Amino acid sequence: MVIPPCVRELLWEYDLDDPQIVDRLEQVLVERVMERGGWEAMRWLLESFDRADLRAFLERRGRRVLPARELRFWAWASGVPDPTTTSWVRTTRERETLWRV
Repeated sequence: MVIPPCVRELLWEYDLDDPQIVDRLEQVLVERVMERGGWEAMRWLLESFDRADLRAFLERRGRRVLPARELRFWAWASGVPDPTTTSWVRTTRERETLWRV
């Protein structure tokens, strides 16, 4: 997998020239781009990963760690049904509210 500079800068602490590390970092890479990536990195992610794999990441981890705005976008882009997305976003907003108290 060829990782463009716009994604490499999101993973500055890893040696991305080592293919063994890149294979192990796939989930970190997806999470970083979903959470912090700009438009170019987002487009790369959508072109490089199957929508089903992105959805699986959201179901497994993303819905618990992504901010509401990013979660809603990536759920839409991954084909997550609206009722499921709404439930995930509601839970995320409730969790964010706990930190503001």
